[in-house]
Amino acid sequence: MSTTHSAIFEGTGGSSGTAAAEAVAGIAAIVLTILGLAHVVSVFLVAIATIAIGVALLAQGATVAAQYGRLMTGMGDTMITLGGSSSWSIELLAGAAGVVLGILALLAVAPVELVAIASIAFGGGLVLSSSAAAQVTILKATATGSDERIRRLATETASTSAVAQGLTGLAGVVLGILALAGFSSVTLVLIALLAMGVFLVINGSTFGGFMLSIFRR
Repeated sequence: MSTTHSAIFEGTGGSSGTAAAEAVAGIAAIVLTILGLAHVVSVFLVAIATIAIGVALLAQGATVAAQYGRLMTGMGDTMITLGGSSSWSIELLAGAAGVVLGILALLAVAPVELVAIASIAFGGGLVLSSSAAAQVTILKATATGSDERIRRLATETASTSAVAQGLTGLAGVVLGILALAGFSSVTLVLIALLAMGVFLVINGSTFGGFMLSIFRR
């Protein structure tokens, strides 16, 4: 148990850094989408916001991947049954795809269609990876030897975050499909990205604060 606790503790700084990057990218996306909804060069801003959300998802996926790796090292074969690897891999792929699509949209290569596709990719990635981060958070609290109250808080926080992530992702998929169908395309994608940005900011801040509270005890 002490080995697991040490491995996780040593990786806390890196996790906090990627959580901060996730929050910063989310804030940038929020500002850009609000300006876009105010009709300030909407097509240009939605492309940049797409890149910002892609970066945020890459940061979130990297955070979960790093924690998964450390837990797997500390707990041996315990983590193998969770199937977490494929979940965060999907999130990383969605983030990377979104960054590429956003860059292509900036180059005026079918910008509206590409950002709509990116919204669908982001949404799908969030939905499919919603359980992975929750599992890692719960196991991390357990592995650090936290008391029952902390473990209960971890479970509640992780479950709430997973539900919020799933709903946000579903909204992104639906709005992206409607945008591809031609229903107020840019506006719908901006709304989808705004929702994702808000979630990523709250998720990054909540996760960082929660993990800090564990190691202060």
